[in-house]
Amino acid sequence: MKILQRTEFLVGAALTLAAVWLHLVFLNHAGGLWRDECGIVRTAVLPTFQEMWSYLGDETCPLLFPALMRGWSAMGFGGTDYGLRVCGFLIGAMLLGAVWLNGRVLTRTAPLVSLGLLAANLTFVRWEDSLRAYGAGSVLMLVTVALVWRFVQSPRLGRWLAAAVAALLSAQCLFQNSFLILAVCLAGGAVWLWREDAWRSAAALAIGVPAAAAYLPYLKMIHDRHTGWSMLCHTGFLPGFAWQNLSAALAPTAAWMKWPWLGLSLLAAAGGLKILRSAQSPRDDETAVALFAAAAMIAGAGSFFVGLYFLGLPTEVWYFLPLLTLAAVCIDAALTSSARRWRALRLICACLLVGAAFPGAFARAHCRQTNMDLVAAELSRRARPDDLVLVHPWYNGISFERYYSGAAPWTTVPALQDHRFHRYDLLKIKMLMEHPLQPVLEQIASTLAAGHRVWLVGWTGLDRTPPPELRPAPHNPWGWFDEPYSRIWGAQVGYFIATHAGHGEPAMGPSAACVNPFENVSLILIAGWRRK
Repeated sequence: MKILQRTEFLVGAALTLAAVWLHLVFLNHAGGLWRDECGIVRTAVLPTFQEMWSYLGDETCPLLFPALMRGWSAMGFGGTDYGLRVCGFLIGAMLLGAVWLNGRVLTRTAPLVSLGLLAANLTFVRWEDSLRAYGAGSVLMLVTVALVWRFVQSPRLGRWLAAAVAALLSAQCLFQNSFLILAVCLAGGAVWLWREDAWRSAAALAIGVPAAAAYLPYLKMIHDRHTGWSMLCHTGFLPGFAWQNLSAALAPTAAWMKWPWLGLSLLAAAGGLKILRSAQSPRDDETAVALFAAAAMIAGAGSFFVGLYFLGLPTEVWYFLPLLTLAAVCIDAALTSSARRWRALRLICACLLVGAAFPGAFARAHCRQTNMDLVAAELSRRARPDDLVLVHPWYNGISFERYYSGAAPWTTVPALQDHRFHRYDLLKIKMLMEHPLQPVLEQIASTLAAGHRVWLVGWTGLDRTPPPELRPAPHNPWGWFDEPYSRIWGAQVGYFIATHAGHGEPAMGPSAACVNPFENVSLILIAGWRRK
């Protein structure tokens, strides 16, 4: 047995080193910050804490992560993109540490199954290390799981307080974590309920109460967003789109990679149901941890998707990171505890999963997060003071503002007064207007008629086909949803330029190298003027 334990540890260490290598590759090749990262960093470094709090509603996370970035910058590490990315790398490394913590606390073995699922999964390398709250939120979620189990294992006041603090910090990092905290507390309560101890079951459930209470200061912020601009992002829950993004999160480099996740999840759930159907209560820790892990995984998935349904937001790949990190450690704990005779199989499974996924992950870890820094640098060098720069869609202005230092004036389509963060409140004002593009069109006409140039950032082409007309929101088929408005505004400006400009030429195409598809922009030079 000691030989097997030593082998498990060595294999786990090797898989961890492979994961760290991928994170280092990403650190050294990610490049500049894309718009979502720029927004959170800009929020974090506002002059005062009160100002940071007042603009927190323009981001999608509670206070903790912006405060972390504020502290990182205050220590002098936030002055460069690379310095900021080091913070993301450390968060990714801490996630690996949290996986090991759960292996130690839940099963007292190397976390081979969870490392097999996570170590070479590019989704976790790219988006856990990204400067968003999802990485830190996933770390704190795993710490919460470990500490809740320690309380369930041996209920004491100190352990209850430690678990409650971890849950509080986890909830303050990501709003989505609240659903998972509920699931973990329910799982802890289920163990003691199965042991017929209602008081300890209630104590496990109460671990999440401080975390829930800490959301009270956010109620006004949430209310203002709901009654103000949040309807611009609502599409309703789209199961097909959610499955598409979940599949991309599970299998970022090869479609087959989602099947081990799903198969192992079903095995873990089946193990938990088998325990529930047994006649004996789970008095021993191995049986109890299998029940705890299976219950947390099932309840976590259920509550998470119920939350997505009621929020009604279009999902993205990174939305699923906290759920999947929770699922990975729960699968590991449930299978390891309920089937220790298969421990040798865990070694083979983990090695095969990482070995098969590593080549593709290694290649994709070299991708940049944006090419906006390169485009902005080119514009800063070539644009003249009398030229005009147009950035489309409007949200690309967040990263463009960070990197552009040229003399030519610039604006987004439509023109917004603030490009520091995602100002959906300002966008909503434009959506309510009859002719929101008129100032932009006048700037284009005056610039080109005077013999100067217009630079287009974000367009992939210009079209002489008349675009559809827009009525003020919400009097269009898509109501308040902002994306169709932005797309048609871009087409309207493109049509105006195509029918009035003398000529246009690509100055920089979308990067042919690997770049995050959410921000791989082009640059087009427009010159000359003719009346329609």
